[in-house]
Amino acid sequence: MFEGFDFRPGIVKWNSYRLSPDDMTDIRWLSEDMFMVEYPKGYLIDVGWYGRCFTLNGVFIIYIIKDTEWDNPVLKEEYRSVTELYEGMKIAIHKINQLIK
Repeated sequence: MFEGFDFRPGIVKWNSYRLSPDDMTDIRWLSEDMFMVEYPKGYLIDVGWYGRCFTLNGVFIIYIIKDTEWDNPVLKEEYRSVTELYEGMKIAIHKINQLIK
């Protein structure tokens, strides 16, 4: 998932699925814990699927979290397709790089 994205200076800590905008055939891997990148200064990007398991009834959510404050995310955006999710990740990476400067 997100091959080709530059997450530096973040470190990918979790990448459970090789999802791409062109292939949604293996939906059994959709879960709340799909992808996570840890950044300096206590930030992280987290991506998950929130909806019915084994179906496309739900949304992807990208979170930016600071200091493990999940109840108060810096950013929380929902996406209905993998294509939208990939565009949203570009925005999240840009935002987090601004925050850690």
